[in-house]
Amino acid sequence: MSHSHSQMLALPVIPPSVSVRLGSMKDYFDKMRKCCICEIQCEDLLIDSSTYFLSLVPFAAAFPFEIWIVPRYHSAHFHELDAEKAVDLGGLLKQTLRKMSVQLNNPPFNFMIHTSPLHDHGSELAYSHWFIQIVPQLIGIAGFEIGTGCYINPVFPEDAAKVLRDVNVSKSG
Repeated sequence: MSHSHSQMLALPVIPPSVSVRLGSMKDYFDKMRKCCICEIQCEDLLIDSSTYFLSLVPFAAAFPFEIWIVPRYHSAHFHELDAEKAVDLGGLLKQTLRKMSVQLNNPPFNFMIHTSPLHDHGSELAYSHWFIQIVPQLIGIAGFEIGTGCYINPVFPEDAAKVLRDVNVSKSG
């Protein structure tokens, strides 16, 4: 689209990709007794950080220069964000998007908030962790990806993180 826009959706079902993500988080928790996102070791994957959040390139990014912003603290639901953390998140999000814009020539991008489903399964709270996913539109999706649901990312996550981390943009403005 030629203009910025947002969509907020609620579905009566959990989409298959979300079910797979939650299932993987639960499997990790069942084996390790820890949240897989809380356990991210991100020194080489780190782009930037704030008091309450980290911006990083996920280890198995599906897309080149895919970015996640994750809370440093365990939280299953985005809507539980308080005012202080929201301001902190906004600052880090702005800084991260500026780095992406400068280093990647202002690409169009998609931005998704992955939060836990809103139902009464309290057991999900221990293993589910919300995060923001930012996907710059740098390459197209071809037949392999469409046909298999598997994505080919030609950029190593450590390289993408370094490229974005090393961008010098002012924290003000």
